[in-house]
Amino acid sequence: MVSINASIMSVRQCQPQHATACAAGALAARVRRGGRVAALWLAAALAAPGWALGAGPDASVATPEARASAITPAEIPARADADEQLLEAILRRSQMTGAVERFERALATQSAALKRLAAQTHGSDLTQLSVRRLESLVWHWHLNERAVAQTRAELARATSVASEDAAALASLRTAWQATRAEEGLATALLPRVDELLAQIDQAQQVLAKPLAKMLALGRTSSALTTQVQSGVAEVLVMVEEQDRSLLRMDRPPLWQALRETGAREPISVGFRRSLEIELAFADAYDAANARILPALGALAAVLLPLMFWLKRRARALVTAGQASEPSMQALARPWAAWLLLVAAGAMLYDFQGPIMRQQLVMLLGWVPVLGLLQRRFLAVIGPWAYLSAVFYFLNLLASLLAGNDLLYRAFLLGISLSMLVTLGWGLVRPSAAGGDASHPLQTPTWRLLRWAACAVMLAAAGSNVLGNVSLAAMLIAATLDSSYVALAMYAGSKVVVAVAQVLLAGPTASRLATRHSASLVPAAAKLGRTVLVLAWLVFTLQSFRIYRPLSTFLIAVLTREFQLGELSLSLGSLVAFAAATWAAFWLAKTIRLVLSEDLLPALSLPRGVGNSISSLSYYTVLFLGLLAALAAAGFHVGQLTIVFGALGVGIGFGLQDIVRNFVAGMILMFERPIQRGDTVEVAGMTGRVREIGLRATIVTTFEGADVVVPNGMLLADKLVNWTLSGTRRRINLDISTGYGADPQRTIELLVGIARTVDGISFSPAPAAIMTGLVPGALEFNLRAWTTEGTDWVTVRSALAVKVRDGLAEAGIAVPMPQRDLHLRSVSRDAAAELANLPPTAPT
Repeated sequence: MVSINASIMSVRQCQPQHATACAAGALAARVRRGGRVAALWLAAALAAPGWALGAGPDASVATPEARASAITPAEIPARADADEQLLEAILRRSQMTGAVERFERALATQSAALKRLAAQTHGSDLTQLSVRRLESLVWHWHLNERAVAQTRAELARATSVASEDAAALASLRTAWQATRAEEGLATALLPRVDELLAQIDQAQQVLAKPLAKMLALGRTSSALTTQVQSGVAEVLVMVEEQDRSLLRMDRPPLWQALRETGAREPISVGFRRSLEIELAFADAYDAANARILPALGALAAVLLPLMFWLKRRARALVTAGQASEPSMQALARPWAAWLLLVAAGAMLYDFQGPIMRQQLVMLLGWVPVLGLLQRRFLAVIGPWAYLSAVFYFLNLLASLLAGNDLLYRAFLLGISLSMLVTLGWGLVRPSAAGGDASHPLQTPTWRLLRWAACAVMLAAAGSNVLGNVSLAAMLIAATLDSSYVALAMYAGSKVVVAVAQVLLAGPTASRLATRHSASLVPAAAKLGRTVLVLAWLVFTLQSFRIYRPLSTFLIAVLTREFQLGELSLSLGSLVAFAAATWAAFWLAKTIRLVLSEDLLPALSLPRGVGNSISSLSYYTVLFLGLLAALAAAGFHVGQLTIVFGALGVGIGFGLQDIVRNFVAGMILMFERPIQRGDTVEVAGMTGRVREIGLRATIVTTFEGADVVVPNGMLLADKLVNWTLSGTRRRINLDISTGYGADPQRTIELLVGIARTVDGISFSPAPAAIMTGLVPGALEFNLRAWTTEGTDWVTVRSALAVKVRDGLAEAGIAVPMPQRDLHLRSVSRDAAAELANLPPTAPT
């Protein structure tokens, strides 16, 4: 009642001149409300006495609440016009015959598909099917489940809108009935009120039929959903039964099975049953994805000429010496590379599709895989590289014959023994198998894998003979699938790497790759290898039927919660926190590196702005990543508020310096009084700024020491920045001459010498002045400015050398320091020596 009254009051509060806009806003507000509230009000309105579709105005059924919501006489004209527009909008939406028919057709089609699938599921003995056929049935049920869920969601949205419209009509009728029942209503307004009530009744009649159909269709969709869930559960039970049968004997021993003479099911029955399941799933899957099939075909067609262009481009790069021939070998066979990429695309398209079609695509993809693998690699693998495709085909054929138990077991036994001989041949006689002892794969790990594969095949043959046929079939299929996918991934990675090298061979991309060859390129390569290994590992665990129980166990362990007061933690949340923190640091570092070295230097930004942007981006990404890590760990906003409150208390008691340095770092970032690379004097030392952080700045002295200076000190103390506005510096050189030198000639000589030194600026020009007359010497000062980007220390040294040489060539003597020596007393021996010295001429 509150929601509807609010809608009515929102319309009543409209001004007459804004009645249309206000009515539309009220309708939008009602549509935004939940469908449940509308449905409840609709049910209440249908159950209310005196309310029925087509009922006329009846003042006797107006309740006191309805009378309280009556429209005032002054608002009746404007409110009637607004409600008429609202009724027209509801009537337009109620013309949904096409939508209802579309829902009916969709549900009828889905119901027929479910009946056919249920006939395949219930009408056949699921125990006679291989686990691959059961998995196809599961995916087929899931395909129908997604279709039913999509139709049900669309139907629910349409039903919600219609229910909201019905609730809006009920509220309007209540308000106008209350208005009609008001005493003293003007006679001139009664026809308008009755006309609007008649329009509301007509709109209710029009809306009732499609709404009733949609409600019935909703019940039908719910029944289909229940049917799908039941079918999925039934097949999953059989899959779990197949997994449990891996640990027990599900057949009699082979020698007993050979002696049995009972009637056996014909081979064609099981073969036909498996084909029917896979073909029906393929048709349904392609019909569900009919929109993207043409796009995939067009992409495959465009990819073929692109591969030939890449081949020519790769050949040109090898000729120019920009790429090595082994790295481009994958593009030397464009047909094989194209077929492999198309096969990979088909596998992605059939990721949740028919399993038999996936197996056929993998089998056909073996031809390009063999064409792309290097001969040396094939020589190391030996006969397995060629015979594994034969074994794969035989195993696929055997899975179709699971209905005939004896023939099925004979096929499996033959395949396992043949695989055992093929794998063991390379171990017993590696030279005959083409082994290359210098190849990286000829390692103890590689030989251990071969021994393990031989042991698996021996276990498969033994379990088949003893009666555990499920285990034998699983071991054979898993060994073939894992090795098959590993070689396909290896060949595919070669193609992808070669294509990436060709695309990155441009000047800009090559420069970026060369610049980041020590950071991003190895990280990208390592990430790619990790993804491939993890994908292969997951696929192998699924093939050996280990992934499901292992994932269930890991989920149970990781989701086990531990209470620490009001905080609830789990091992999974801690792992997620660690992974998110590592990802945040890596992403922030990568973004700062790319911004500072690639993107920002290419822009025309003032000096130092790029460093500020990259640093602030680093800390912003890091902060957001840490928040995401806390959210992944299970921290809620309330808990984070407590943490920030505790941090505020800590700041008040003992973290003032940290906060002060942090604020000073922000000021340095935005104001930029110092920038990275500046030469500064601070705290009694001179050095170059290497890094500006949020808490401290690192200054590298010219002696090679890295000094960490808190940012607060940079703002509080006197800071000398020699390179804030430029790198030019003035050189002052003091010179002394004898009294015999001409001062004006000396000044001109010094200025001329300064102009000949490299690195001395012509504007402002060098200048020399006489600074004093001291006993025994004339004093001069030479002043000169260096040019941008020069080393002023080196220029000053060169200037001093040239001044000394120029004064010597001009015959201007530089006076030596003079000292007067007064002897107060000497020893007897020194006095005797001095008495024997000959007299010297006066100077």
